[in-house]
Amino acid sequence: MFWSTSLTLTESTETHGHDVAELILCRSGSGLLALERRHLELAPRRAILVAPGAPHRFVFRKGERAALKIICITRADAALHLSPAQAGILRDAAREGATAVEYAESDLWLWELSEKVPESFGLDGHRELTELWGIIGLLVGSHARAAGAPGEAAAAGGDRHGRTIQEVCRWLDEHLDESENLDGLAARFGLSRSLLTREFRRFTGASVVEYVKTRRIQKSGALLAGTDKDISQVAVESGFSSLTYFYRQFKALYGVAPSAFRKQLLGS
Repeated sequence: MFWSTSLTLTESTETHGHDVAELILCRSGSGLLALERRHLELAPRRAILVAPGAPHRFVFRKGERAALKIICITRADAALHLSPAQAGILRDAAREGATAVEYAESDLWLWELSEKVPESFGLDGHRELTELWGIIGLLVGSHARAAGAPGEAAAAGGDRHGRTIQEVCRWLDEHLDESENLDGLAARFGLSRSLLTREFRRFTGASVVEYVKTRRIQKSGALLAGTDKDISQVAVESGFSSLTYFYRQFKALYGVAPSAFRKQLLGS
């Protein structure tokens, strides 16, 4: 069952929780999303993923208002329409209650793509439903990509290796089409292989290999949706030397082959 709505809020709400994941896209305005242990600012081009069951409320100070688009994802929908990896992202969100990311200028095409998601309650059996879930899956994957990188707060909180791991993540994101073994990567940032392996997993929740693989697949999804490059070129530019391996890993994350993904997403 597809469920999405747009609204403008001007007054604070009561604390509430839902048995669904909520992807909240702030189009304009300001305010707060208050959770049990922290507050997240509402700001233009900011997306917040609220985990199922997480108590939260909207808070607006004098003169504040926010225009929001809210996409609700039930557990049944996640199991039926998202890949296992994307459904896992929603489950992992429960550890934080909610995560927030800012859409950079380079990702505005993805923000604009979210506008193709219609306003509807209970949409079921619609002929464009597959395309819609392709868009939602891409939004969820993009959110996890941005939220998964270690944040400034962790690095600024006095942790010895936090900022170094941030730099490692940035370097990897900028060199996804290059191969780098763990020893070379550790040496580049002045760490031992064992220290890099341990601290990287502690800060990102994934191994270096898992992180790079996921980032490469997410980059390929962006290229397929945002360019007309052929699939083999997309694979190479995303860091895959084997087309067969690329197909296998792409389907594992998005649930469909690259050609079907592009067709569903763009209707071409």
